[in-house]
Amino acid sequence: MEDIKDHSKDPILGKLEFMEREDLLRVINGSYIAERFFGKSGSWFSQKLNHHLKNGQPCEFTPEELKTLSNALYTIALELQDLADEMQ
Repeated sequence: MEDIKDHSKDPILGKLEFMEREDLLRVINGSYIAERFFGKSGSWFSQKLNHHLKNGQPCEFTPEELKTLSNALYTIALELQDLADEMQ
């Protein structure tokens, strides 16, 4: 069985456990993700993320776009982990 670490005593890691998905997506730059991983504008990403209406229909990510977004988040997470490791 894998050990589960208790981050409640760490002020930063404890806070992260309680962040909502929307909070996490506010922390990272949507325009950057849109341009780097989709070749689209920040407003395109925002419309999809927030289900804005376009021609009377809510904008939503396609299954393929959700997979791309998932891969983008994994990529950014790995890059942030590498950066954090370099600082130690």
